[in-house]
Amino acid sequence: MCGACGERGAFDWARAWTTGVAARRAVAAAAARAADRRGLRVTAGSGGWLVSGPTGAATACDGLGALVAAVRRWAGDGEPAPWDPGRPSGPLSVPGEPDRRTGVVLRVGPGGARCPDAALDGRPGEAAVVDCETTARAVLAALASPRWSPRRYLERVEGVFAPWGHPVDDTAPQRPELAADHLVRLEWTRQSGRLDGTALAARGPLGPGAEYDVEIRDGQLVRARTRYAVR
Repeated sequence: MCGACGERGAFDWARAWTTGVAARRAVAAAAARAADRRGLRVTAGSGGWLVSGPTGAATACDGLGALVAAVRRWAGDGEPAPWDPGRPSGPLSVPGEPDRRTGVVLRVGPGGARCPDAALDGRPGEAAVVDCETTARAVLAALASPRWSPRRYLERVEGVFAPWGHPVDDTAPQRPELAADHLVRLEWTRQSGRLDGTALAARGPLGPGAEYDVEIRDGQLVRARTRYAVR
């Protein structure tokens, strides 16, 4: 059986941007503001966050996905509170080293692989060619999984006619101090299921000469990398 089939990823896609204490505090503030629940506290720690609910129950979170899941349960109607860009939570960390993962083009075509692992296990620069859109969706899930996310990210999709395979425009606030708010709410929307069957991309500044580049397809986080300005 293919190791990646049916696996929905739990890899912490934002870890590179939350390595600093200031960045984790910004994410904590953004998560608490999004939940907007009286008595809810989100505290940044050395390796993650602690979410303390109004009842006193506490949940330790070591990644952005776990943090958003923990605060979402306290939101009144499951939706984030209205966002006020005039109250930014703060910037994220700028990674000190370039991303060494390999990008991959996902293509549906004749004679393609029928299993995500077989499609993704090619040499760098080779496209991941699969036999049908069903297998292509399984490749998206694999790219979001702990098995493949640390090694590969999606560059683009070819040969897919479903909405999740269409080209998408980047949309994100162009102020570094809003990065934490934007990524928390992006993950909130992804977890809600509203991005299943569609595609969304976001690119915004982390600091001078660096920006985050995130893409979600069919509800899967298939790209989260740092882009650096060419000098």
